[in-house]
Amino acid sequence: MRLPPPPPEKPATPARVWIELMALYLLTCGLIRLVRVIKDGAGLSDNWLVLVPIIFIYAPLLAEYWNGFRVDPQIQFPEPLRSELWKATRWLLLLVALIYPAFIVGNHYWQTTGLPWFTSEVLELKYPFRPHHPNHGLPDDLWLQIPYQLLCVGFAEEFFYRGYMQTRLNQLFPPDRWRLFGATFGWSLPITALLFTLGHSLVTWQWWQPFIIFPALIFGWLRSRTGNILAGTLFHAFANTAMIVLDSIYGVRPG
Repeated sequence: MRLPPPPPEKPATPARVWIELMALYLLTCGLIRLVRVIKDGAGLSDNWLVLVPIIFIYAPLLAEYWNGFRVDPQIQFPEPLRSELWKATRWLLLLVALIYPAFIVGNHYWQTTGLPWFTSEVLELKYPFRPHHPNHGLPDDLWLQIPYQLLCVGFAEEFFYRGYMQTRLNQLFPPDRWRLFGATFGWSLPITALLFTLGHSLVTWQWWQPFIIFPALIFGWLRSRTGNILAGTLFHAFANTAMIVLDSIYGVRPG
């Protein structure tokens, strides 16, 4: 059965945009949480998590059939792909070189000294975090994690948040309010980053999730700087994979 054509785009009034955006945001978070609850409760394999990127990618389609809003394909599927992908890769390599030497050193002292001290001396927890040392190996499933983080996490989340949400909010907030390192952006960037951070906690709560705001701001900056989501997708996938690798090396995550 063929779907009917979407309606013409309706005027982007603040009320219409916010109702659409928040309805899709809460629906998406709710469905993903439901998938995880059912998977864990029924003891299903992680293969069922493939439903998560499907939800993220199809959610903006509802906006098209609701208010006629459609994201410019050049934002989510830029062409020519080869040159855009090469540009995104250069941005990835630059950010990795700028951020990760200091991050790796900081993570080492946090795992070996900072977190145990903070949880025992400051929080005075009965069972503080024990020191973790880099005496462990790479994760056994690294060969699966790399494509999973790239396609099912990095691309899917960037498609929804920076592709759809940040683009939609640009219709409400001037996208040239600020300029930083060659990127012009408005309130859509920090609002999307905040909702992205909160969305993780709505799905499943972890104490460290507020810190997601920092990479989220970088993802949004990349979207504004490059005009599409490819660089954000690559950096998003790299950041997630790097944390998985570091957690495995330090014994935080089983190998």
